[in-house]
Amino acid sequence: MPNLMFQHLRDTNNIGDAACSPFDYFDWDDAEAKDLRQPSSAYSVGIYGGGKIFRGLNNAAGINRSPGTKHIAWGVGTRQSFPISWSYSQSRRLCDLVGSRDWGDTRYEFAPCASCMSPLFDTPSEPKHDVVFYFHGGKTDQQGIDIPEGMPKLSNNCGSLEEALTFISSGATVVSNSYHGVYWSLLMGRKTICIPFSNKFQGYRFSPTYATPANWQGYLADGIVAPDMLATCRDATLGFKSKVDQMIQEAS
Repeated sequence: MPNLMFQHLRDTNNIGDAACSPFDYFDWDDAEAKDLRQPSSAYSVGIYGGGKIFRGLNNAAGINRSPGTKHIAWGVGTRQSFPISWSYSQSRRLCDLVGSRDWGDTRYEFAPCASCMSPLFDTPSEPKHDVVFYFHGGKTDQQGIDIPEGMPKLSNNCGSLEEALTFISSGATVVSNSYHGVYWSLLMGRKTICIPFSNKFQGYRFSPTYATPANWQGYLADGIVAPDMLATCRDATLGFKSKVDQMIQEAS
């Protein structure tokens, strides 16, 4: 059986979910990666995340509950909507180690989305447009966001991480209602405006400018730049990986 099994929402058109697993950014011995929603064979250590999967993690089809199996959540969103959540507490009990992507959730180690380790962030292209809009394919109409004709736009249901990052880097200012769109824009040092639709947007290591579906165009000159975002998130990722490596070694 494989020693390591990485699981997340891998079989999806949402590139933020598809590209969030640490499996894709480090070299791992004897490891596999699969969609969390599909049953798994036995494994020694399961590494789950990132993304907003923590609430339902305990009941996911891919979880292997063989005795002695270690369970690690990495880069998951841990901010719950209500003070008490049975599903979140179940996931906490399942996991031997939890790394939260939500800065400020002091219950857990900070472990931002591992996509920050992609080498694509090392050499972003120069901006070609004053403003671009990277939008969430499933939420934009629900929020009533009107993207002006002629403003470059791209959905998070795009073909690849490279396509998404090439588009985001093309804007001097990036407007987004996608969690990863905001995250990647901050990592690339772009002026960033976030239009949130839930509290999951409150946990970035450095905050963007926040706006609403009704007033975001009035904030286009006020996007926040976070020049330390990339280095800080990579340092946190490497720090959490050292704890993961230790747990893997102990489980071998």
